[in-house]
Amino acid sequence: MIRHFAAFVFALLVLQPAFGAKVVPVSVVPGVVLWHSEDHTIPVVALSASFPAGSAYDPPGKTGMAAFAGYLLNEGAGPLNAESFQADLALHGIKLEVLPARDTMTVRFITLSSNAKEAFRLLGLALNKPRFDFDAVTRVRLQMMQALDQGREDPATVAERGFHSLYFGPYTYGRPVDGETRALASISAPELRAFAKTHWVRNGLRIAVAGDITAAALTPLIQSAFGTLPAAAPQAPAAPVRPGAPGLHILAMDVPQPAVVFGEAGPVRSDRDYIAAMIANYILGGAGSGSRLTRELRENRGLTYDVVTDLVPYRRAGLMLGTVQTRRSAVRQAITVVRETMRKFAADGPSPQELADAKQYLNGSFPLSFTSNADIAAQLNVFQDLGLPLDYLDRRAGLIAAVSLADVRRAAKRLFDPDKLTIVVAGSLPTGNTEPADSP
Repeated sequence: MIRHFAAFVFALLVLQPAFGAKVVPVSVVPGVVLWHSEDHTIPVVALSASFPAGSAYDPPGKTGMAAFAGYLLNEGAGPLNAESFQADLALHGIKLEVLPARDTMTVRFITLSSNAKEAFRLLGLALNKPRFDFDAVTRVRLQMMQALDQGREDPATVAERGFHSLYFGPYTYGRPVDGETRALASISAPELRAFAKTHWVRNGLRIAVAGDITAAALTPLIQSAFGTLPAAAPQAPAAPVRPGAPGLHILAMDVPQPAVVFGEAGPVRSDRDYIAAMIANYILGGAGSGSRLTRELRENRGLTYDVVTDLVPYRRAGLMLGTVQTRRSAVRQAITVVRETMRKFAADGPSPQELADAKQYLNGSFPLSFTSNADIAAQLNVFQDLGLPLDYLDRRAGLIAAVSLADVRRAAKRLFDPDKLTIVVAGSLPTGNTEPADSP
C-alpha cells in the first residue's frame, strides 16, 4: 500500500506544468530567509532548506563530521527511533533527503499537501531533537566507510577528491565532503550532537517552499519546525589561502581509463563578469556535443566520449572545473588538446554565432529547471545560497541578452589560462614520455 502511494506521489511530480508562479518572500522566523512559490495545480508541497553546516565547517581532525550528522537526520528523533521515524515518513508518503556539500547541508522533502503538516512535524523533530542513537551512529558510520572504500576504486572519485585536496589544501574546501576513514572512526555521538546544535541553526538558514500551500498555512508550519532552533550562526570558515597547485599530478591507479580533473580560479557568483564567464564556459566546455572541447577531443580525435567544464561558485572561492576520461595511452594527448583549445579560446574568444547560440540555449533551457515543485524549491534554494536577489528569475534573460561579444572575450581571457591549470590524473601514464609529473 505504501509503495503504491509513493508511486502516485512521484507520478504527480512528472505531470506538473512548467514554472510560472510568482515567488514571494515570507517573513516568519528571525534570521531565516524564506521564499514561497504558491501553485495549486496539483496537491504537492516541496521544501528545500540549507544550513551553514557543510564540510567547510568540519572541525580539525574530524573530516566528515557535517555529512555524518546530516546522514543521521532521519535516523530517529524525539520519541521515535530510526525504524519508527522512517516508518512514519513512508506511511505519509514523505520523501526526505539530506544533501551534504562544502558550504551547506541541504534538507529537502516532498509530499502530498494533505500530509504537509506531518512532514513539517517530522522535520522539525529531526532538527530540534535528533537522537544519535548508538546503533544508528554505528550503522551510518559503517555505510560511510564502505562508500569511501568503493570510491577508492573509482578513478573519477579519486581524481575529484585529489583535485580539491591539492587545489585548496587541507582546510575548508580541500576537505572531502564524506570524510576520511580515520576521522570518521574518531567521531562520537556527543560530538555529532554538539555539531548539530551549533550548525543546524536559524541564522544563515535559507528555505524555499513550492506547491499547494498558502502563505497563511505555511507560516505556522515554518514556525513549528524551525522557530525553536538555536539562533546563533557558527563562525564562517576562513577563506582559502593562495589556492591552486598548477601542473600535472598523478594519483596512481591500475585502471584502463584514467580520469582527469582540471581546474583553475573562477569567479564567485557576485563577480560582475559572472554572466559573461558563464557564457564563455558554456561555449568552451559546457555545451555538450556543441562545445569546443567536445569537438576537438571527441569529434576530431576520438579521444573521449565526454568532456565537460563548469563554473563552481563556492561562497569563499570560485572554480572553473573540468573533467575528462580517456584510455591510458591517450591521457597526455587529451591534456595537451585541452590546454591548446583553452589557450586559443582565451586568445580569440567566441564567434558571433557561438555567442548567439549560447544565449539562445541558456535562456531557452532555463524553464526546464522548473518542471516540478521539487525542482522549483531546489532551484530557488540554490539562488538563495548564491546570494541572488528575488527578482533574478525575472532579470536573468535580460542579463544574458545584454552580454556583448567583447564581454565574453574579456571573460574568456581572464578565466582560461592553461598555464595555471591544476591537473589531476587518477590512473597511470605510459612510460617513455619526458613530460614531468608531480605527485602530491
